[in-house]
Amino acid sequence: MGKRIIVAAGGTAGHINPAASLIEYMLNVDSGTEVMFIGTKKGMEKSLIAGLCVEFRSVNASGFNISSNLFRKIVVYFKFLANLILGFFESVHLIRSFNPGIVLGMGGYVCAPVFLAAVCCRKKIAIHEQNYIPGRLNKFFAKFAHYIFISFEDSGKYFKNTGKQVRAEIIYTGNPLRSAVRKFYKLEPDYEKWQLEKDRRTIVCLGGSLGAEKINNTIIELYMDLRNEADFQILLISGTRFYKQVVNRIKEMRLDTDRLIFKVYPYVFEMEKIYRIADLVISRAGAMTVSELYYTMTPAILIPYPEAIENHQLYNAQYLVKKNMAVIINDKDITPGVLLQEIKDMGMDMPLEDRIRDFNKREITGIKGLKIMADKIMGAPKEVLK
Repeated sequence: MGKRIIVAAGGTAGHINPAASLIEYMLNVDSGTEVMFIGTKKGMEKSLIAGLCVEFRSVNASGFNISSNLFRKIVVYFKFLANLILGFFESVHLIRSFNPGIVLGMGGYVCAPVFLAAVCCRKKIAIHEQNYIPGRLNKFFAKFAHYIFISFEDSGKYFKNTGKQVRAEIIYTGNPLRSAVRKFYKLEPDYEKWQLEKDRRTIVCLGGSLGAEKINNTIIELYMDLRNEADFQILLISGTRFYKQVVNRIKEMRLDTDRLIFKVYPYVFEMEKIYRIADLVISRAGAMTVSELYYTMTPAILIPYPEAIENHQLYNAQYLVKKNMAVIINDKDITPGVLLQEIKDMGMDMPLEDRIRDFNKREITGIKGLKIMADKIMGAPKEVLK
């Protein structure tokens, strides 16, 4: 008989896609495994895991971002506490009725009520930390965890130095990648799908699953500097909320004599096809993006989101810099001129075929990491490290 597992994740694709990757792998290993996915009521979760055919349930939850505005801060506090209490009781009901062997949190504020309920129901919990610097929620629940999975080799020290008695087994697994991304090197480059040309250098720009207005605006302004370039093409993934605004601005700027190819998409589900044609990626430094860039060996210019909790995107980006795979531009310094200079300095001279030839070196963020996680989550419980 298969195992019963609850997986909680929510908010952005950076939390949900790794969860979906792990669920997909576990179900392939043992079709008798029963998984309940718990997410938020308004997030992207339900649509992103729809193809997995697992039970989806939602609970109330909200973020805890600190605002400098006193009134807004009070509202955020009350909303957080109200949703935490309501989400806790909803989670207790789900946990008691489903009776899982373990509860795994893959990130997002929905993990707060789910973890709290799991502890009160005396269920084993496991944490997957996607960022280099662990979030406050994961640090808090670390002392209750049976396993802590980390995505960067050095992140374990941040759990050990929390001042709490962390007895969990800390395991480096990398970020679970979708099977399609793990197999990107088997794809034929498809430029026509994105209305691009094979013989141009392809620059892909994105701001995470929700988009980044500042990156969008800078890339739009960069259009003016590159409009006569016949050797380049830009694919901008704007984020759904900014898509119409970006398209309208480009229409206003475009001239019949422009030689630059510039395409805009609101969101791309098939990022593996993007990595297969990208010569350079310009992006925020979310954990999932960094992991995918590392695995696909795609050169990058990273612009860490400055308001990320504990500046974790900067640390994510520095990981790729140390691997000589990326450069960093601080958000406050980003201008079309600075970006253009970095694009020229990057060179983009490494052929795509040379990049994908050594994909086996990235196995820790591919199938190996997934296998380690699945073995721990699905296998027989092991004694917690002292």
